[in-house]
Amino acid sequence: MPKSDAQIQMIKDKQNQSATSPSSNRFPYITDYINEVFSDEKSHWDYVLLRPILLVAYFFLRTVSFPIKFVLHRVPYGFEAKVIDRIMSLGMKYLARYEAAELMLRHVQIEPLLYRHMLLGQHPQPSVDEDRKLNGIDGDFSVEDLATVVEHNMTIGHDELSYELIDRFDRQTFLDNLDQIRSQQPQDHAQYSKAALEENKRHSWQILGATNIVLLIVTTITVFADLRTAMKALGSFDSDSILLWCLKHIYLEDQKSLIDLDFFMQEVNNRGHYNSSAFFSNPSQYLYYHIVFDEVAYDLLRRQPPLRPNQIDA
Repeated sequence: MPKSDAQIQMIKDKQNQSATSPSSNRFPYITDYINEVFSDEKSHWDYVLLRPILLVAYFFLRTVSFPIKFVLHRVPYGFEAKVIDRIMSLGMKYLARYEAAELMLRHVQIEPLLYRHMLLGQHPQPSVDEDRKLNGIDGDFSVEDLATVVEHNMTIGHDELSYELIDRFDRQTFLDNLDQIRSQQPQDHAQYSKAALEENKRHSWQILGATNIVLLIVTTITVFADLRTAMKALGSFDSDSILLWCLKHIYLEDQKSLIDLDFFMQEVNNRGHYNSSAFFSNPSQYLYYHIVFDEVAYDLLRRQPPLRPNQIDA
């Protein structure tokens, strides 16, 4: 049954209290918010019983799906994006627990704000491009309802952000604007509407946590996307390497922040730029590396101003 507003508020209160809770420091290099979400998730039956089944099923499905796509579905037929977003929106509306839906929506809004911050001074764009709703680094990422997700092809559009950052990013321009970037913060994601979460409150059976929601999203893309789109979506981690490189420069004088960032050095698949294999990619990487890394990067940039040389502790 859908949770009441009081139950939802209890979840949010528990997350807000995590910063003062000793148990929130399970992994000291990620945020208290993420620590709490992951810790709570492990106590639910879907994580213990359903997650292993979905994970094994995904690997078998992938082995069959990609050879078929290679022969029959190499280019899009036109329906793929709508089907993917329709399935995702139904999952968010009826299956996702509130904290999982909130984490997914936060990610959709935080990632383009991080990329905008790293592109300060490069190819100036309007702060919000109304014509690119839920698409493009400079788009409008308010999600007023789940119908908006389907109408504007949010899932595939979100995956394209990684490639847009790579196309627009210039190393020397970033270094030339480093002082400006250090002096500013990414925009607040609260500027964007999250009203779609109200549909989760009213209708969701509160079954699936963040891990299983991510697995279902990856599975849906694997099944319904054409070969080219699926390969791009399942390998869209190169932007994490650029973001990490940028953060290392921004926090060059802050040893404590650099230590935390060292825990996000990408694994082999992520460092093999442009050579990711759909057969060997790890679906959990989307959550535990990509989404978590964006949360950590955003929290760091909003909470911890970069140190200047004269601020370093003696």
